Amino acid sequence: MAAAAAYDELENKRAHAGSQCWSATFPDDLLALVYSMIASPRGRVRFAAVCRSWRAAARAAPPVTALPWLLLLPRDCNRRKALHCLEDSSLVRLWVLREDAGRRIIGGHDGGWVAMPVPGLIKIVNLFSGAEVRLAEKNAPILCTSQHHGPTRLVVILRVIFSAPPTSPRCILAAITYKCGIALCRVGGPNNGWTVQGCPDHGRLVDIAFCNDELYGLRCYNMAIVKFEIGVNEDGARMVITERPLVMQWIDGVRDYSSSTSFIFDLHGKLGLALKTRWLGNTQPFFKVFSLVDNPTGRQKALYKHEWVEVIDLGDHSLFLGETFSKAVHVPTNMCGNVERNHIYYSHRCPLGQDAIIPSYKVSVTILNNLHGETSYKEDDSWNDITNNGLKRIRSVGYFMKGHSHGGMWILPPYTPI
Repeated sequence: MAAAAAYDELENKRAHAGSQCWSATFPDDLLALVYSMIASPRGRVRFAAVCRSWRAAARAAPPVTALPWLLLLPRDCNRRKALHCLEDSSLVRLWVLREDAGRRIIGGHDGGWVAMPVPGLIKIVNLFSGAEVRLAEKNAPILCTSQHHGPTRLVVILRVIFSAPPTSPRCILAAITYKCGIALCRVGGPNNGWTVQGCPDHGRLVDIAFCNDELYGLRCYNMAIVKFEIGVNEDGARMVITERPLVMQWIDGVRDYSSSTSFIFDLHGKLGLALKTRWLGNTQPFFKVFSLVDNPTGRQKALYKHEWVEVIDLGDHSLFLGETFSKAVHVPTNMCGNVERNHIYYSHRCPLGQDAIIPSYKVSVTILNNLHGETSYKEDDSWNDITNNGLKRIRSVGYFMKGHSHGGMWILPPYTPI
C-alpha cells in the first residue's frame, strides 16, 4: 500500500511538472526576439514571470532603454500617483508615503528619483523603490540672509536638478529659489550644507541645467544664458562664486521672448535650447532646437564668443521637456509603441478652465485618470501643417490638463533587472 501511494504521488508530480514546462519548450533565440518586441515595461515584467526559462531570457537580453513616463499630477495631495506610459498608452499606479502625499515634486533624475520640498528642506526619494537619500543635518534648513529681505528667512525652492545620481557622493543639487538666486548642496559629506547665492538683480531664471559638470541658467526676459562658476566656502560646501553672462548673438526670428516657451538641457555634450514661439508672421507657434557652440576665431571679428546653431534633426534621440525635468533620450531602432525618434514630447500649462471645449482637430488622444477624475490631453502638432504652410520642423507632441498650471512631469523609471 505504501509503495502504491508513493508511486501515485510520483506520477502526480510528473504530471504537474509536465503541465508547467510548456513554456520551456521555446528556443532561446525565439524568446529573445519576443522579449525585444515588447513595448511595455509592465509587459516585460510579466514576460519574465512566466517561468524560469523566460526569466533567464529576459536576463540575457540587452537592457531595454527606459523611456520617460508622464506623472499626471505631480502636485496633488493623493497618495496614489498615476503615470502614463507612452510606449503602450497604459496607466501605472504608484503609492507614496502618507507623509509625502501633499508634497509637490519639483525635480527629478534618472531611475525614478524625485525631489520634494519640506519646509526649509529638500527630501529625495525614489518613486518606484521607496528608497530615500538623506541629506546631512547641516544641509537643513535652507536659510537666506539679505539686506533686501531683512531678517534671516527660510528659502522657497522652486525647482531642483541633479548633477549625478543622488546615490553618488559627487552629486550636486542645484535649485532655483524664490528671490534668492541659486542654492547649492553636495549630497555626500557631513559638512556640506546648502549655500544660497543671495539676491541677484539680473532677472528671473526660467530654467537651469548641468552640462559637462557645469551649471547654466536661462533668463526669462531675453533668453540670455549665464554660466555659474561653482567653488567652495570656508566649510568646504559648494557655492556659486560668480555668474557670467555668455556673450552671444540673439536668435533670429524671435518676435516676443515674453510669450515664448523655452527649456535648456544637455544635448550630446553641448548646451541645448528648445524654444517654442511664433517664428514667422502669423504662423502658429512651434519648436526649434538649438545647440550652443563656440564662435570660431575670426568669424564676425569675434564680436560674439558663442552662438546658437539650429539643430534640424535629433537623429536617434527625442526630447522630453517639462517644467521640472528635461532630457534628450536615446530611442532604439527596434522600439515599439508610441514613442518615435526625432520628436519632442513636452508637458505644458493650459489656461483653459475645466468647462472649456478643446477643438477635436487639436487633440488626438485623451488619457482618463480614474484615480482623480482628471483627464490629460495629447496634442499632436501635425495640424500645424495647414496653418504653417508645411514648414520643415521637428515634430512635437504636447500633454496638458485643463484647469491646471502644469501639464505633468516626466519621470525616467529605472531599468529593473528581473
